[in-house]
Amino acid sequence: MAISGPGGAELSVVLFRGGWADVDFIAGLDDAGCLPASDVASASDFEVRMDKWVARVFGVRSGAQ
Repeated sequence: MAISGPGGAELSVVLFRGGWADVDFIAGLDDAGCLPASDVASASDFEVRMDKWVARVFGVRSGAQ
């Protein structure tokens, strides 16, 4: 899944079997990289992490409108 937002911010998340994910982001010209994503224990754990990643990159909660 790739999400784009204001100012060209991007978040890319690939969830793999076994409880880990590749999470890459670009939040600004000097703010890009990978976020830690190992030992995902459940769907609800992934949801909590996704909310944090979205807030980190876009400054908003994923469920916010």
